[in-house]
Amino acid sequence: MENILKRIISDFHVNWIPEFKARDVRVPLDLNKVISIVGPRRAGKTYFLYQLMATLEARGVSKKRILYINFEDERLDLEGRHDLIFEAWLSLYPDLDLSSCWFFFDEIQELDRWEKFIRRVYDTFSRNIFITGSNARVLSREIASALRGRSLPFEIMPLSFKEFLFFKGIDPEDRHSLKNSTRIQNAFEEYLIWGGYPELVGMAPRFKSNILQEYFNVMLYRDLVERYGIRDLSLLKYLIKRLIGSYTKEFSVNKMYNDLKSRGFSIGKDRIYGLMEEIFSIYMLARVEKFEPSVVKREMSNKKVYLHDNGFASAIHGSFFEDRGKLLENLVFTHLRGRTENIHFLKNGWECDFAVFPDLAKPLLIQVTEKLDDHNLKREIKGLEAARKRVPGAECLVLVRELARKVSVPDWTEVVPVLSWVLMPGFSDQNENRENFEP
Repeated sequence: MENILKRIISDFHVNWIPEFKARDVRVPLDLNKVISIVGPRRAGKTYFLYQLMATLEARGVSKKRILYINFEDERLDLEGRHDLIFEAWLSLYPDLDLSSCWFFFDEIQELDRWEKFIRRVYDTFSRNIFITGSNARVLSREIASALRGRSLPFEIMPLSFKEFLFFKGIDPEDRHSLKNSTRIQNAFEEYLIWGGYPELVGMAPRFKSNILQEYFNVMLYRDLVERYGIRDLSLLKYLIKRLIGSYTKEFSVNKMYNDLKSRGFSIGKDRIYGLMEEIFSIYMLARVEKFEPSVVKREMSNKKVYLHDNGFASAIHGSFFEDRGKLLENLVFTHLRGRTENIHFLKNGWECDFAVFPDLAKPLLIQVTEKLDDHNLKREIKGLEAARKRVPGAECLVLVRELARKVSVPDWTEVVPVLSWVLMPGFSDQNENRENFEP
């Protein structure tokens, strides 16, 4: 096994990292914490590890001081002899000082007793440790929580629109020339419908639905059915498709319970709550709570459901034939979610789509609409006006796909096209302390 490990390490250093396109995610390289890269399947966690390794090399770190092991490699069979990794590495480079090295462990959950192994590496050899992982046994978020106190998680989500443009070779800064602005507009249409999973960039549209449905099936069968031992597959499929069909809308467990009973399913409310927790754990769907000062009221209120990527709505629900306004609102959610988890909605006879409370920045109130004209202007402004009373000092935006004509809005709000907004510097970009952080 030591010879196999030496071959794996040596081959990686000889072949080095494959070609990649950089993600706009900033991760500290010298924080003395185990850095956990978490996020949905197929979002690019492994390639982000390559990006970090390339950054280290650019800073002058030699390849031999960088260890990369993918524990899904079928050649690995350590049988509990984890130290063989270091013995093989030191056999190749006898003068190596492990305390000055960087460790990159991909799919760490495939290693038996991986938590104890990582803790020992952290306490004994080096604190420059980066890990990823996600499968039917261990979800990516649990990789981070298992190392509580030693680990700091960073999310890799599907591409933001700016990243999407970069992956397609389109300059996001050139919005004035006719040719490039047309390319940006066309890319936005594609991104709105099919989302930002990296594998889909440049793929013919006729294949995208099949690929996304395959992602859906992997999440369904491996991350839910196998992991949680769910036996009633028809019930699980119904719940997920019902939630996907309700994206951007409120959902009620009571209504779902009554609906399931009417369809002949025998299930208690507690089991529905449990299934919901499991469904929301796998980075396909997200829920947004109603803004309430009281934690009890917030927990008891209905939630709104969104998708972590627009592509699932189009592939599973066929939404691009139905309601582009919902796709637009979901796109705004994914953009916000890439910057903060502190997202709510407000409703009390009126509705404000998003109330966002980012760190180190003013609260933000947002309405999203396909068009803003005389028919809906009053409703959208009324929702913002009422929300301002609940969230004093917040900035207010109405995000639109297009303006039918110039409309008059109060001076405390601003109307911005969604396409322009998603290319603006975000609040995290403006306020994040970038010292010791690398792209």
